[in-house]
Amino acid sequence: MISPVPTALTLVEPVPWWGVPVIAGGFLLAGALLAFLAIALSDRRKLNREDRRRWDREVRDTYLEITRQLARITAFRHQVLTDEDDRRVRYQAGADALAGMREQVAMLEVIGTPALISRAHELEDRSGVVVSLWHELINPGKPEYRALNTARNEFLDAVKDSIRVEQYQPRT
Repeated sequence: MISPVPTALTLVEPVPWWGVPVIAGGFLLAGALLAFLAIALSDRRKLNREDRRRWDREVRDTYLEITRQLARITAFRHQVLTDEDDRRVRYQAGADALAGMREQVAMLEVIGTPALISRAHELEDRSGVVVSLWHELINPGKPEYRALNTARNEFLDAVKDSIRVEQYQPRT
């Protein structure tokens, strides 16, 4: 019996000897490229996460140093000094603490967010006002101290927002 399709009996030439290794090599290269890209992407994410942690640590350390300087400034708030020499010593201690705070605020200008920088400058300004009032008798109830405390709290909130610290919310 004769086949109804005469071309079906046509012989197919075999694949050249190098065809199978080339196809296998192509798949091997494609797999290696995909693995390389996946590892590179994973490493980039890991590096970005580590960089963020380092910046967060720098912001936190800068906040702690600013808080130390602020404690030095507010340490004298209840001390009434009548001797002029004691007042000068107190003022010099406050001026030194304010200079230390300014250095840390300058650091935040490099690594901080705009909101954080703004709050740091506000705290620095309020601290400067308090130090400038030290030639008078200190009254902790003065509006300048209340403004300083408010600026400190706002600065703390900005730091928490900057380093992504979530506030504890009790379950309701």
